[in-house]
Amino acid sequence: MPSLNLPRKPVAVAICLAVGALHLFTGPHYRGPLRAFVTGYLIDLLLPFSLVLLLGVGLDRSPRLRLPAVRAAAVFLFGAAVEFLQYLGIPLFGRTFDPLDLLMYAIGASAAVVFERLVFPPRSQANA
Repeated sequence: MPSLNLPRKPVAVAICLAVGALHLFTGPHYRGPLRAFVTGYLIDLLLPFSLVLLLGVGLDRSPRLRLPAVRAAAVFLFGAAVEFLQYLGIPLFGRTFDPLDLLMYAIGASAAVVFERLVFPPRSQANA
C-alpha cells in the first residue's frame, strides 16, 4: 500500500504539539459537545497515538523502536501500568481507575501504527 510520504519528524512534532494544546481546552471545566467523551476518553486516545509517533522520531539510536508495533506495545504497557497503579489507589497521572481507558490506549496506539503506514514512507526509503 503506497503512503503519502510525509516527513516523519515535522508531522509527529505537529501532532504532539496539537495534543498538548488540546489539554488546555479539554480539562475538567470543558463544557462543549460530547463532554463525557472529551473529558473522559479523548486524551486517552490521542496521547498514546502521539507518543507512538514521537518514539518513532530519531530511530537511529534505538533499532528496536523502529518497529511501530513495538512502540505501540511499549506505550500501551506503560498506560496499563499507570492504570493498574490507579486501581491500587496510587494516583499516578490520574486518580480514577477506568477499564475503558485500557481500550482507549489500545485504540490510540493501534491507530498510530496504521497512521504511520498510510502517511510516512517505508523506513528503507526514509531518512527519518
